Amino acid sequence: MKKQHSNKNSMLLLFGVAAIMCTSCIFLPPKDVEEVIEKDGMTLVWQDEFDYTGVPNPQKWKYQTGAGGWGNNELQFYTDNTSVADTAKVENGYLKIKAYDDGSGWKSARLNSKQSWKYGYIEARMKITDRYGAWPAFWMMPQNSEYGTWPASGEIDIMENAPSTQGNHRIFSSLHAQGHYSANPASIGNKTFTSDLSSEWHTVGVRWTEEKITAYYDDVAVGEYINNGSGYVDWPYDKEFYIILNLAIGGNLGGTSDVYKLDNQAEFLIDYVHVYQEK
Repeated sequence: MKKQHSNKNSMLLLFGVAAIMCTSCIFLPPKDVEEVIEKDGMTLVWQDEFDYTGVPNPQKWKYQTGAGGWGNNELQFYTDNTSVADTAKVENGYLKIKAYDDGSGWKSARLNSKQSWKYGYIEARMKITDRYGAWPAFWMMPQNSEYGTWPASGEIDIMENAPSTQGNHRIFSSLHAQGHYSANPASIGNKTFTSDLSSEWHTVGVRWTEEKITAYYDDVAVGEYINNGSGYVDWPYDKEFYIILNLAIGGNLGGTSDVYKLDNQAEFLIDYVHVYQEK
């Protein structure tokens, strides 16, 4: 009888523990649940699949050219397809932005979308350069600087990669405005991967609404910035912005002292760019 009583007590103890655990499940939010982007309620309003060969589609992209450091002491001269066509070309189903030093200095490409948008989910699938001395980026700038010159009218950095200053295999996303810019932007996410980013395809994007901007890596949310209602000083992100794809060399973030490690060339590959908006 004593043995049976002991088993009965053990069973009651187990039921009690189970009840406590169930109560915890009810009242405590689950941990480590990842928010995955949901596109079912959105419409694909703009895209470039890079499923052609030649220069980037001139109906969708325009080149921004020149040198001068671009405000960050960068080394490259951005060219267009009339000067050095192979800094940006489409082949094998993707866009290749190539930077190289031809002996007269670094050449690269910077492409701006001809269309701009207010709100939506903006994403690209890419193989990121991930090399010391290089600084690839996927970002957005205001179509019209209605709140004033940079940083007052804002900047949305969807993806940047700068191993020289930010560490190996790391990407980061941030926002610039009058209230947070330059070396102190508002971070909306970062991640250090376990392998070379140039060897694997990754999807990066932001979901941008009136209330907040959320960054996603491989469809999973990594961080967000919420509109605090203070106006354009902290939230100039209520105007139309266009997309930029570029590969900078050296500079404050790219790491000019490490440019020699590039062996005179670097590549940034983009499989597609998509813009979704709410239905």
